Amino acid sequence: MNIVDETIYNLLNHLPKCSSSQSTNSKHYYRSIFASNVLQNFNKNKHSHRTMGLAVIPKPDPTHPLRRRQNYIELPKIIPFIRSHQMPPIPKVNQQDNKNHLEKSSKNFVEENINKIKNSLPICPRRYVVSDRKGNKFLIDGSGLQKDFIYKKNYGKIPHYLETRKIIHEQLHCNSEDNSMITLPPEERLSLINNLKDRYEDIFAEYQRLPLHLETISAIMKKTYLTNELVNIERDIDFLEKHQRIFIVNNYTDIKKE
Repeated sequence: MNIVDETIYNLLNHLPKCSSSQSTNSKHYYRSIFASNVLQNFNKNKHSHRTMGLAVIPKPDPTHPLRRRQNYIELPKIIPFIRSHQMPPIPKVNQQDNKNHLEKSSKNFVEENINKIKNSLPICPRRYVVSDRKGNKFLIDGSGLQKDFIYKKNYGKIPHYLETRKIIHEQLHCNSEDNSMITLPPEERLSLINNLKDRYEDIFAEYQRLPLHLETISAIMKKTYLTNELVNIERDIDFLEKHQRIFIVNNYTDIKKE
């Protein structure tokens, strides 16, 4: 082939060879097989809580076209209101005039107001106290600067409700004749004290006869019984010696039931 026969179209049959540097510097990146699933899940809930912008509405399905009267909202039927009772008739103009004419009284309100103003007491000006140099003031009545409390009419007197309460209490105390409680005479009180002391000595002597080492259950129960009796007798003796006047209830069982 001569140089003259060389054309540019002959270059199309020969592909350019890649250099060794380009083949060695090529990078092969790793791509996971789950990348598509991750991207799909990310885009799935991307705008689920969006509050701005246009709402994402699914597009209408072409297989289901708009039907007749599909977007028509049927309103409820209007039921006419029917009164259960008949309203009274509207009065005529002449009837109203006659009624107002009859209701007019012969009282003269102008003269009554004039007499009321003449007989009324004059309004006293309110008294103030200036507290500082800037002109701030407050009412003197109720401020505590005047001796109003000690100059009252009922100052130092017993209130009326306490007097009435005292009278009612005295009447109830005088009228009540309660014989359900009787005072214990002093002789009987002394005899009770002596009897309790004698019983205390007998029980204490029996308590001292017990052995030091208790082996049976009956002996232990007897010891506890004697100790309880001694404690109760000591308490009763102290009560009778401390109180000089003792009241006895006759019908204690009836009162306890109530």
